[in-house]
Amino acid sequence: MVDGTDADEDASSTSPAITYGDPLLTARITADRVTELRHKVAAVAAAVGLTGTKLEDFVLAVHELVANVVRHGGGFGELLLHRYQDRVTCRVSDHGRGMNTAVPELPRPDRPGNRGLWLAQHLLASDLVLHSTPHGLTATVSITITPSEAAK
Repeated sequence: MVDGTDADEDASSTSPAITYGDPLLTARITADRVTELRHKVAAVAAAVGLTGTKLEDFVLAVHELVANVVRHGGGFGELLLHRYQDRVTCRVSDHGRGMNTAVPELPRPDRPGNRGLWLAQHLLASDLVLHSTPHGLTATVSITITPSEAAK
């Protein structure tokens, strides 16, 4: 699901209602921490029961959102990883100009870049929520831990 508001919405608006459990990981995003954060997200997501392709897809989706913060979102931001019941959710916020919250279409193969949000949405079966204000973008991705994964 892609949801949110246009970048010119009033800054006092609130993010869409998403239920969060206790934080598993909170971190500041900077260019020099991108790789470190990818490894931390992978370790924490694995520790709470994500495995295999679902783990790989979730980690790659979060990595793309983190890279977007550095490249398009003012260069720094925050990452919050939570588990609530059978859902693992990662919220990535930046301090850029905000954006139209429609996920861009996949660019032509000869055009480099601009695939991060598209990839995050497609990896997680459209479970991406975007919320934009003139003061930044918050992107949230979630994935369900299946009972067989949680039992491992």
